[in-house]
Amino acid sequence: MFRIALKGILARKVRLLLTSLAVVAGTAFLAGTFIFSDTLRKTFDDLFADVYEDVDAYVQSTNSIEVQFGPEEIEKIPGTLVATIEGLPGVEDAQPFVQQFALIIGADGKPLGSGGNGPPTFGGTVNEGELGFWNFEQGRPPAGPTEVALDRASAADGEFSLGDTIKISAVAGTREFTLVGVANYGEIRSPGGATFALFDEVTAAEFVNGKPDAYDAILVRGDGSVNQTELADTVESALAGTETETLTGKEITEKTQSEIRQALSFFTVFLTIFAFIALFVATFVIYNLFSITVAQRRRENALLRAVGASRGQVTRALLVEALVMGVVGSILGLIAGLGLAVGLRGLLNSFGLEVPSSGLILKPATIVVTLIVGTVVTVLSAILPGIRSGRVPPVAAMRDDAVESTAFSRGRLITGVIVAGLGAAGVLFALFAKEAGPLGFATLALFIGLFVLGPLFARPMARLLGRPIVAARGVTGRIASQNAERNPKRTARTAAALVVGAALVTGVTVMASSVKASIREIFGRQFTGEIAVTTENFGFGGLPIGLAAQLAELPEIETASGIGVQPALIGDEKKANFITVIDPRTVTGVFDLKVLEGSIADLLPSEAAVSRKRADKEGWSLGSPVRLTLRSGDVLELPVAAIYAQEELAGPISVSKQLFLDAGGSVFDFGVFATPAEGFTEAQAIAAAKAVTLEVAPEGKVQGREEYIDEQVKQIDPILGLMYGLLMLSVIIAIIGIVITLLLSVHERRRELGLVRAIGMSRAQTRSSVRWESVIVTLFGAIEGVLVGVFLGFAVVKSLESQGLQVFKLPVVGIVSILVLATLIGVAAAWLPARRASRLNILDAIATS
Repeated sequence: MFRIALKGILARKVRLLLTSLAVVAGTAFLAGTFIFSDTLRKTFDDLFADVYEDVDAYVQSTNSIEVQFGPEEIEKIPGTLVATIEGLPGVEDAQPFVQQFALIIGADGKPLGSGGNGPPTFGGTVNEGELGFWNFEQGRPPAGPTEVALDRASAADGEFSLGDTIKISAVAGTREFTLVGVANYGEIRSPGGATFALFDEVTAAEFVNGKPDAYDAILVRGDGSVNQTELADTVESALAGTETETLTGKEITEKTQSEIRQALSFFTVFLTIFAFIALFVATFVIYNLFSITVAQRRRENALLRAVGASRGQVTRALLVEALVMGVVGSILGLIAGLGLAVGLRGLLNSFGLEVPSSGLILKPATIVVTLIVGTVVTVLSAILPGIRSGRVPPVAAMRDDAVESTAFSRGRLITGVIVAGLGAAGVLFALFAKEAGPLGFATLALFIGLFVLGPLFARPMARLLGRPIVAARGVTGRIASQNAERNPKRTARTAAALVVGAALVTGVTVMASSVKASIREIFGRQFTGEIAVTTENFGFGGLPIGLAAQLAELPEIETASGIGVQPALIGDEKKANFITVIDPRTVTGVFDLKVLEGSIADLLPSEAAVSRKRADKEGWSLGSPVRLTLRSGDVLELPVAAIYAQEELAGPISVSKQLFLDAGGSVFDFGVFATPAEGFTEAQAIAAAKAVTLEVAPEGKVQGREEYIDEQVKQIDPILGLMYGLLMLSVIIAIIGIVITLLLSVHERRRELGLVRAIGMSRAQTRSSVRWESVIVTLFGAIEGVLVGVFLGFAVVKSLESQGLQVFKLPVVGIVSILVLATLIGVAAAWLPARRASRLNILDAIATS
């Protein structure tokens, strides 16, 4: 039987290729994700190993907080420690180091880089000698408060030349510098597409960190007389009592590499989720193809049974075929994954996320996982069809056609209802419990249950969808409708992959529509100002805090208030979250937070305002202490002075900006909001604000109220586009399944097609009947998917109400677009099968021997 299975595979090379295509599509993205992620990690690991190659010790503050979403926030240290370190035995060189937010303004007045949507924008020390990370391609290192050097990528993007005057914004404001050098970071133009403005150490401390003698770290190089550990111990002992710690060069290298891996992990997990969605869709396609194979080889399997083959032998023969197809498809998917990894790197580079050029990393684990996953998925998909193939009675050898049972199955009904019911119950639990956690497994169960139930309502749905086609196309429409009705199992299985794709696309569309409606409602209700000055940077850099005061001095502006965020540990939390920092005197003039108790306008730097939701959770009331731990290590007990109802914009805790200014932190505003003065129109106030902003903060974008709210709504479009792009892979796999199914169906019905051609059906009519059958199948899958997607989208929106997603909006246009697209997919997917059906040789098709 093993030899028979192998000969069967070799005799049906086209079927092997077609089935393998579904496996290739399912495994290629998985392999590509692993290859790309491993390449990215290895590239940056090597980069930072080279960067810190000559650093033997690294001194930093012991005061730090780990942020929930972002890198660790570490307090500054004084540069005066350098002199102490330089005099220690075993030390050859020591230099202060700065790397914080700074924004390069292009000649057109627009900032370089992608701001909050892309790589960070840095300013810092250039450093010298062996401790310098930068290799100068043009010019020289900067010296003095008016000189700057740029990374080569930024110099090229900004079209800057040596001697040009460049505007740069940092915590100390916006200044002009003369470009004196262009450098590479190691061997590349810029790591990960980040922009770098480089200064001497004194300028970097004062301009980038906001105060003299404030540095992020001190780099130490040994003279070779002691190893790194001994040198670090010597430095740490000498600095005892200064609230610093000394890491070896190896430790800071590993720490930096770990931070990069953590930053990349979200992207990797995101891609992997969509890779497994594609595999899940491919499973339906593979199962359908093996089911068709079993139906078409019914007579062959019956003959094997008639000559003595057991049920188990026939089943195992099909599983051997599945094993071979899985291995072949997985190998091809692995090869395709290499190309996909190159494409992902090119995609990131096109978005400004420069990935250093290096060879692709193909780890043995990637090969093993891809082959195992692809093969296991294929074999599992073939188990049920294989069992059915073994149950074919020997008497079926006398039949000349391929049939599947179409009788009503009570077992299928019971099983499907139970599985789908469990899935629906899980979705409803998430909906009413306001907890999105169970949705993943509930959705999986729902899809499987609908797949089981599909054949039970495929026939009535095909008949219903076929009625307008019959009315419009006559006999060809009737043939198409009857072909879809004739084998409800095949119709349902073919549509199943599209059900998943359409459901996920619809769910994302529903959620996006609801998120946009929620954003518009929240800002419309809470933002009472008429003018907004914003920047793309959020949490890392932003607008100078002096901008609000300068706008407030304009005669056209009544009130201007800056708002920012700062990290702090709240209570006993292990990771810091961003809390809102405000100017209490002016914030109520531009935002309405619905203050329930106390007063925000009278908030002191030693007090906190909290939301009702957080107060109820923590048991706070007016006067209750709120414990905050700052980056400096200071632990503050702030009494609650105000409680507000609306936290969607202000967050759960708000404090005076002066609190962080007094603590010596780098404070920015992510936005400045204003209202026009009496007697001036919004347009006049905006024009005046633009003039000041262009001078003080060129990176700021000045907008009117409606334009600003529209901008906030559009912020989800990039991630939405990415999700649609990744989900399209699932839709493509579904299309491949439809094409292959129709091709096999045409082959199965070749005698029937030959007969209708012999009695007068034209080639055009033949093509039309196949196309409309495809449209019926795709519409069936799309309608079912849309209904499921709306249900899932509604559940997600309702389960996230506590997170601010408070408006459910049904995207009618989007849903209609999905159904129209499904119709077009049906026509396109049928092109090759319809062409092949119309070109059958009539005599060969109707021959009985």
